[in-house]
Amino acid sequence: MAVSVCAIIERADLLYTMGRCDQAVAILAEALETNPLQPVLVSRVAELLIDSGEHSTALKFLQAAGGGESENSRLLLKGICLEAVGDIASAGGIADRMLAIEGQQAHGFVIKARIALRSCALGRAEEFFEEAIVLDPGCGLAWFGLGTIRRSRGFAAESLACFENALRALPDSREILLALHETTLSTGDYQRAEPTLRQGLSHQPLNRRLRFLLIDVLLRQGKLGEAMSEIESALVDFGIDDGLLSAALNVRQRVGEQRIIADPGTGGTVSLCMIVKNEEKYLARCLRSAKPVVQEMVIVDTGSTDRTRQIATAFGARVCDFKWVDDFSKARNFSLTQACGDWILVLDADEVISPASYAAFRPLVQVRPVKPVAYSITTRNYTHNSSRMGWTANRNEFPEEQGSGWFPSDKVRLFPNDARIGFINPVHELVEPTLVQLGFEIRTCPAIPIHHFGSLSEAKTIEKTRTYLDLGRKKLKRNRRNLSALKEMAIQSANMGNREEALSLWNEFLALQPDSVEALLNSGSACWHLSRYPEAVQWAEKALRLNPSIKEGLFNKAVAFLMMGRAGESMSILRGVLEKHPDYPPAQFMFCVACACSGESKPVETAMEKLKATLLGPYLNESFFDISKRLLDASQIDYVRKILTTAVKFNCATGDVVKLLQDLRVAG
Repeated sequence: MAVSVCAIIERADLLYTMGRCDQAVAILAEALETNPLQPVLVSRVAELLIDSGEHSTALKFLQAAGGGESENSRLLLKGICLEAVGDIASAGGIADRMLAIEGQQAHGFVIKARIALRSCALGRAEEFFEEAIVLDPGCGLAWFGLGTIRRSRGFAAESLACFENALRALPDSREILLALHETTLSTGDYQRAEPTLRQGLSHQPLNRRLRFLLIDVLLRQGKLGEAMSEIESALVDFGIDDGLLSAALNVRQRVGEQRIIADPGTGGTVSLCMIVKNEEKYLARCLRSAKPVVQEMVIVDTGSTDRTRQIATAFGARVCDFKWVDDFSKARNFSLTQACGDWILVLDADEVISPASYAAFRPLVQVRPVKPVAYSITTRNYTHNSSRMGWTANRNEFPEEQGSGWFPSDKVRLFPNDARIGFINPVHELVEPTLVQLGFEIRTCPAIPIHHFGSLSEAKTIEKTRTYLDLGRKKLKRNRRNLSALKEMAIQSANMGNREEALSLWNEFLALQPDSVEALLNSGSACWHLSRYPEAVQWAEKALRLNPSIKEGLFNKAVAFLMMGRAGESMSILRGVLEKHPDYPPAQFMFCVACACSGESKPVETAMEKLKATLLGPYLNESFFDISKRLLDASQIDYVRKILTTAVKFNCATGDVVKLLQDLRVAG
């Protein structure tokens, strides 16, 4: 079976368990149009439709698939559909065929039992279901049918046992879950149903129906705290709709806020302090990640107009209002005044702590050190942009990893709750200056990264950048020699595409701090984007004189050389970069390009094989087109022809690439 078909089925199954049935069926139906000979797709779409009660539609898919070697695997599905639509004769014929096939007998009895049920022959149907179970004790459909009969006869406890067995065999079945829930309600034996539902969720944690039925069973037992925890997970896993949020707020009102109970001598309590505005997309995930390591959550809202406040309240946070005054530090400091814990943990809404870090986090706050201490934590800023300075490829170290990799930033996130400690700077606020002034030791925590996803959202990045630009300009007006303000403005200007302004700001920065490798590299990058390639080389060489091994400097120099028609030199530099950094996708791709431009076919083949296996693989079409346009703008026509020919040869050519190549050939 093709990997792509497996992926399609996995995606459809996930959507179905999450309650998005129409989307799941649509994905499978669309896949069938391009893979009509894949019987597994036919079977899966039929199974989902049958479970949704759409037997006639399922039958159409099964009949359209025809016969062949795989037909035996679909006999049960056909038999169920035919019985459901009233074609008893055909269903009976299929049942007889199944009884003659090794391994199909149990399901043959299931079809016969369903036919008997249709004619109200309960005794006969019960016998057939029991025979099926003897042949296959794990036959979920037989257990479900037997449970239905025994419930109709008033044997609720016996039927509940049957439905439990059925659910173990078919945990994603809607009709079995509903039958189990209805029977549980009729018996009132909620305590018995709970472990069955939990077991199902342990195998299918994103099964929406299982989760909601467990919540209902917990609430009926009065287990409000456990129910609230499951509701919080549902808000994250299934998305926030108004109905679910309303139910969450209702239960939260009964549970109450997550509060710190004063207990002198215990110590080790942590207050999560956050400032937010219109963060309904991210906030639930952030709060769920932090709850296991904090005892209190203080959310300062600076003017949200979406459901941010309600989400925070649902998670048990204390929500405080603060009028925005164009100063992040003032909002942060207000949040600190509301905290009651021994320690302060600072997060943004688009960040999380991984459960893999909980064990390392807890010892930090259990005992207050003799000397005052605060902790600097590395933020993993996930991105699709592998050319960012400090970019590191994802290596499956944490399940939270997204994008192609991340670039680091470090700042103090965890510190004692001390009224003397406060943030400074209206933008890119920091608590470090006051900690240093107070004599606190600042330790690093390599085992506890913060995972930041905001850089993956283009709209969020642009909105945040505009805010930072406005505040940065105000900051620079007060002091044009402020290094942090110059740096912030230069970075935000580049993010908004204002390369000339960014270059000018970096020049001002370098006049004050001439040995900044970061400023030199960013100046070179700005020149590269402005097609000023000789200047880009000069900036890269200045950075390399300060740090000869920095990969971004070598990469920038190699790319500039390529744009200047010096492919051989570019190839040589990039080969050296890859010897030290073999998992650096930008260098891998540009090395391939430089080899193609130099006419080195063998290295191109090797490089392409490696590239297709990297995270850059799915985007090679766009990468080839982009570099071709840049080289065309640099008047490197011969290089463009060679690159486009390479893209076509290795099936990495979009329609735009093919058209550009044809145009160049026509032009001679």
